[in-house]
Amino acid sequence: MGIDDPRQGELLEKLVEGVDGALGTVGEIDKRLVACSKLLRVGDDADTFTALSSCISNLGDLFDLVREIRNGTSVLKTRSVPADAFASWEKSVDLFREMLTAFEGKDWITLADLIQYEISPLLAEGEKDLTRVRELLAAA
Repeated sequence: MGIDDPRQGELLEKLVEGVDGALGTVGEIDKRLVACSKLLRVGDDADTFTALSSCISNLGDLFDLVREIRNGTSVLKTRSVPADAFASWEKSVDLFREMLTAFEGKDWITLADLIQYEISPLLAEGEKDLTRVRELLAAA
């Protein structure tokens, strides 16, 4: 099925680029977060917090990108992307609150556990969902 509206075609192209960009960074962000969680278990030096700050910033940027992709797919008329395609990413809000509470309370072990046992699996699930979205966007 061709795309008659050039704006829809441009939107589709940008969404595919966004998904590809997100897929290209999920694994790296996850790897760096898990490394930070291991550092949190053995110490709380400045280097650990610098790395953690960078990872959290990257994670925030990734979630912002996914939110924009979700918003874009909701107005895309040429491909159908079900709302539940982003379900794994929706779970993040509560986890971020828990991470903030642990960080403010200087509970480094809980923060490390949240990263390793909650955020990391969430990113893996989110990566699968993005792959599915990418396939739906590429469908002819």
